Amino acid sequence: MAMQSQSGFDHPITLPHGAPASCRPLNAPAAFSLVVAGLLAVFVNASPELCAQEKNISESSRNATEPELKGILSPADRGKAIARWEKEIARLERLDRTHDDPENAVMLMGSSSIRLWEDAAEMLAPYPIIRRGYGGARYSDLVVFAKRLVSPHEYRALVVFVANDITGSNADRPVDAVRKMVLHVIAVSQEHQPDAPVLLVEVTPTPSRWGVWPQIRELNAMMREIALTHPGVSFVSTAQYYLDDQDVARPELFRQDQLHQNEPGYQIWADIIRRRLDEVLGGATPPATASAKSSSQQEVSGAAIEGK
Repeated sequence: MAMQSQSGFDHPITLPHGAPASCRPLNAPAAFSLVVAGLLAVFVNASPELCAQEKNISESSRNATEPELKGILSPADRGKAIARWEKEIARLERLDRTHDDPENAVMLMGSSSIRLWEDAAEMLAPYPIIRRGYGGARYSDLVVFAKRLVSPHEYRALVVFVANDITGSNADRPVDAVRKMVLHVIAVSQEHQPDAPVLLVEVTPTPSRWGVWPQIRELNAMMREIALTHPGVSFVSTAQYYLDDQDVARPELFRQDQLHQNEPGYQIWADIIRRRLDEVLGGATPPATASAKSSSQQEVSGAAIEGK
C-alpha cells in the first residue's frame, strides 16, 4: 500500500497487508514527537547512571564522603555546605591550576581573615605563603573541603584560622561538635603531609562579637587542649594582644565592621605567627626564587565578605 504525500515521508512506503494501525507511518508532527520522546526515554533511562557517576566523582575524590564524616557532620549539613560553598572552592581550585606555589611554603587556610590578608606574604617574610581562605568559613564546611584545599599543595606547615563557628547565631554548634571537626581537618593534613605541623590560630576577640566572647574562649580552650595532646599540632595564642587593660577587645585593631582586622591588627598577627613558625620549624628557609611568586600575592578577590 503506497502512502500518500501527507505522510511526511519523501518516498512512498509500503506496509505488509493487514499491518495494524500502530505500524502505519505517522504524519510529520507526530513522527517528530515520537523521535523526541524516544530520545527523552533514552536520556531518562541513562541519567541515573550518569548522575551516579558524577556524584561519585564529586563525593569520593573531591569532597569528604558521608562515611568519612560519620559522627562528625550529618549528610544534610554536608549537602548544605556543598551547595553554599562549591563555587568559592572551585574558584580556589582554579587558582591552583593557574599559579605555581612557592617552594618551602607555609599554607594559610581558613575564613575571611585569611582571604583578606593580601599582604600576608610580605608580613610573614621570609616564609613563602600559599593563601587559601574563603569568607564565612566554619569548621562544619571546612571538613567537607579540607582535602580539596590541601591536597594540591606541598607545604612545610599548615596555619588554620576559622572564626565563625560561634557567632551568637542559631547556626552555632557545641564546642564538643567543633572539636571533632578540628580533629578531622588535622587528620586530613597529616595524612597528606605527615611531617608538616598544623598551627591552630586562636579565634580573635572582636568588638562585633564581644557578646559571645565567653563561648569563643571555650572554643579556644578546646583547640589549645588539642595542641597539647596531639603530636604535630601547635596552638597560636593571640587573644591577649587584642584586649586592652580592661580585657575588652581593642576597636582600633579592626576595620569599620569591627570584625575584620585592619593593617595594625594584621601586623600583630604576623609577628605572633612568624615567631610560632620559627619555633616549630626551626627558622625559615631561604625565600623561593623570584619566578615563583607567592600565591598570596597572586590571589584575586573572592566572594563578598561573609563572616570573619
